[in-house]
Formats: sequence, C-alpha cells, structure tokens
Amino acid sequence: MALAALSYGLYHYIPVGPETVRIVIAVGCAAAGAALIVGRVGGRRLPAVAADICRFGFGPRRFVGPPSQLIRPEPPLRIRSQVNEERDVKQQAAEESGPVMRGTGKLTKLNPATRLAARAANRAERQPAKRARTRGERMPFKPRDWFRKRDQRRESKRVFDEARQAVAGEQREQRFGRRAALLAATLTCGIVTSVAVCTPPVSLADEGEAETWSSDEIEFEPAPLIPGRRLFIERLTVTRTAVVVVLRAATELEVEVRAFGGVDGHEPMLQRQDTLITSGRRSYLLPLDGPVPSFTFSWRDEFGQAGAISLSDQQLPYPLPTVEGELCRLSLVSLSWRPQRIVGSVAASCLSSTPVPVELQNVSGHVSQSQAALLPAEIAGVGGRLSVSAGSRETRVPFDVEAETRFELAVAEGRAQHEIVLAADLAADLRIALPQLVELTHHPREVEQRTETVTLIRPGTGQTVSETVTVTHEDGSTTTHVISAYLSISAATIEQDVTVTVVHPEHVRAEQTTRQPLSLARSEPLTLMLSIASDDPYLTLAIPEPTSERTPSTQTRVNVADLHELFALLGWELR
Repeated sequence: MALAALSYGLYHYIPVGPETVRIVIAVGCAAAGAALIVGRVGGRRLPAVAADICRFGFGPRRFVGPPSQLIRPEPPLRIRSQVNEERDVKQQAAEESGPVMRGTGKLTKLNPATRLAARAANRAERQPAKRARTRGERMPFKPRDWFRKRDQRRESKRVFDEARQAVAGEQREQRFGRRAALLAATLTCGIVTSVAVCTPPVSLADEGEAETWSSDEIEFEPAPLIPGRRLFIERLTVTRTAVVVVLRAATELEVEVRAFGGVDGHEPMLQRQDTLITSGRRSYLLPLDGPVPSFTFSWRDEFGQAGAISLSDQQLPYPLPTVEGELCRLSLVSLSWRPQRIVGSVAASCLSSTPVPVELQNVSGHVSQSQAALLPAEIAGVGGRLSVSAGSRETRVPFDVEAETRFELAVAEGRAQHEIVLAADLAADLRIALPQLVELTHHPREVEQRTETVTLIRPGTGQTVSETVTVTHEDGSTTTHVISAYLSISAATIEQDVTVTVVHPEHVRAEQTTRQPLSLARSEPLTLMLSIASDDPYLTLAIPEPTSERTPSTQTRVNVADLHELFALLGWELR
C-alpha cells in the first residue's frame, strides 16, 4: 500500500516534464520498490544484501585497533560448558555433604526427599532434549549405544547442539529485529504518503462569515476577516478548442490557475501561478479536454486570507453547438461574455447543389406526358436574418453566408447563468436546369398536285463514225473502201413543265424545344441553444483602516491571596 501510494504521488504531483516522463518515473519507482520487497539473493533480502555490499566496499580492510580489543570478554561456548559442568559437580558434592537451598538470602538444610528431587532436576537439565521423530523417518543405526547407559551422551554432541541452538536463537532475534524495523518504516511511509496524497486542499469561500475564538485562560483574537471580493472574471471567451479567461484583481493577490479534463474531468491539464496587483488584469489561454472540463482560480491576498472561484462544464457552452439542415450547416464559432454584453460569431456552410423532386412534363401537344423526377438544383443567393435572445432581451442581425456572422447582445449585470437561443431564418434560391420538351403535332391525310418546271441541261458531245464499203466489179473482183465521218451535237438547256401528284398520309410530327431553367425559393429555420455564465461587476476592495495596536502586557508578581483566588477559579488547590 505504501509503495502504491508513493508511486501515485510521484505520478500525480511531481512537477517534472510531460505525462509520459511522470509515468516512467512512477513505474520505475514501483519496480524498484517491488524488487526491494520481494527480491532475494541467496535467501537474503535485497536491503540486507545492499547493506553488506556497502559495508564491504566502504569498510576497513585492516584492523588498526590495539590487540586488547581482540580479547574475548568471556570464554567460548565449549569452555563455558566445561566450567558449568565443573560447577555442577562441586555443587553436587556440597549437597551430599550438606545440601542447602539458595535464592532466599539464607542457607537452609534439605531433607532426603528434597535432595533426591533436586538431583533429578539437575540431571534433567544437563540432559539434552530428544529430537522429535517425524513420520516415516527411521532412527539412526547406532549399535554402540546399545551397551551404554541411557543417561549418558557424548559430550561433543551436546556441545554441538547447544552451540547450534545459541546461533539459531541469535539469528532469529536479528531477523525479527530487521523485520520489525522494516515493517515500522513501511507503515510510517505509507501513512505519511496517504495523508499527503488523499488529504484535499482546503480553500475558503470568497464571502464567508467572520469567525473568532478566545479562551478563558489565554485571551487571543485573530485578525477579523476583511469582507469583499478579491478576484473577478472580467471576460470569458469559449472557442472550439480553448477558453480565454481574463481575471482582474481587486487587491494584490497570488493567483493559481488550474485546468482539469480527461475522461472523468479530474485529470490536471494545466497549472500556473501569477501575482496580480490591484486592478491588474491577466489573460489565460486554457485548454478544453474531455467531455466535462473545469477550471479553478484560487487566490491568496497579503492579509493571509484565501479563496477560490471555479468554472464548471455547466457554466461553459462546451462543446459549441452545431445544427444540420437540408441546405446549410450552422455552427457557433465563438462565444464571449463581457460586462453587460454577450458577443459571438456564427458560421454557415451551405451546399452548392442538392437534388430536388420535380413534377416534370416530358411531352406536350397531340399527347401530354409528365412524371416525377429528382433533378439537381443549384443553390444560389442564400441569405436571411439571425435572431439572438437571452431572457427578455433580443437582437437581430443580417445573416452572411460568405463570412462569419457576428452578433452582440446586451445583458444585465451580475452573476447569472444566461440561456441563449440562436434562431436563423435562411432563404435560398434554387435554379433547376430542365431538359428539352418534346412537342407532338398531328397531320391528317392529304393529296397534293404540284406543277413544277423541270430544267434539263443537255451537254454537247461529238463522235467519229467509220464504215467499210466493199464494191464488186463486173469481173467479179471486189474492192474495199473505208469511209469515216465526224458527228457532233451542241450543248443546250431544255425547260419543261411537269405535274406531280403527292399523297400525304395521316401522321404525327415531333419537335424538341429548349425550356428555361426552373427557379424555386426555399426557406429553412435553424435553432441553436446554449448557456454561459457571467460574473459580478468589478469593484475595488475597500480595506478598512488598521486599528491601533494594544499596549503590550507586563508581568507582575502575584501575591498569595490573589494566587489562592486564581486557583479557586480554575478549580485547583494550592498546597
């Protein structure tokens, strides 16, 4: 328990480095302590081994004292045993001649029965105790002892047993002494560490009742408490990851700031100490960690009085709220309380396009056809107004989508918890691009006579024509002649009117036309709710004028009558 308390104290309170360094130090201390508690070398604990090593390393290697210091103050165990036996023999001889009884300061003669009892007692004391026989153990085979008397034992064995018992007793006493000292030190360390770790710090309230005390015997009255606030919160700004707190001192103070976070909100995240003068301000950037962060500002003034103010997670708008809409996402960027006003900024991120269900007409004219379609709509022209209200007070500002919308709301003075409602009425223009419209036109059967003038262009051409002619003479002989001629036709344009009959059957003709984009207007209300704490207005501490010091008391000698009267009042008796 002491080791665990010491390790936790090192991890929780040691002002060294980040959390990783403190964890390593605490684990190292726990491992070293566990080794000292349960570790053994050759059956001996580690503290005893370390003490032997230090004694051997730093102790002398040569005896430099006089030889007289090496003389034994008493003879060894074996010599003392022989001396004791000789004394017993002399005492037995003296008893046989004239037995006496010692211990009362007188010499008394013993009767024969008492003499026999004394001899039996002395013989029992001289005989060593028999060793207990364990189950399953055989006694040693000693045939030479069969022919000896039962009351005779070897002198060397008795001396050895006595020496062994003496050494075992000394070792037992030393071991018990070391264990008792180690146990006492461990308990003391555990109690001190537990008190230091588990005792919470005591802080006084800012506005407490004056309490004094006195005694009937000792007249003592401490200095009265000076009423009034010492420390004020002048500004509180909450962002997404940090808190900015501005403190102002009404008198000269020593201020200690602590931030807590973690999973349960009890893990210390930051600690800082500063000194503020009268009307002095100091700004602190404090981290926000965990689901329930909190902050404590403790102070101590020059008169020895102390107190603290704190900010819990219920007094902070953390985490800053966010609301999701169909068109835009509204989030609070920062919120700040200042005397008589609350200032904040809101940011919005809107979609560039969104699908919109539209009843779309695809065909018109001879046949009309419509269907429901989900068309992408381009969002443009988002605007509106932001309404901020706290209780009976309200303000409205135009909403700016491109940048952050800042607002300022006047609130009442004094310590309070302000419930704030942010209501944004947004309006957006939707532009939907429509596909082309198909228009159908019905045409009945029709016969049409068309007369058209047809123009033909005759191109010019030429050709050489040759022919072979055979002439038969009278004598029957023949003569062959080749006759050729060139024929040509000149180019000409010929026009002629032609009448054509055209029959048109019944039919439907379709044409595609481009439509204008569809424009829609959509409104969207978004609401955010949060709360923030405020503090009292700043006031300088009015310190009363110091009272005149009492004259120092002088001691006077009391006479006997006054002394009797004083003792009678106290219930005492003078002798």
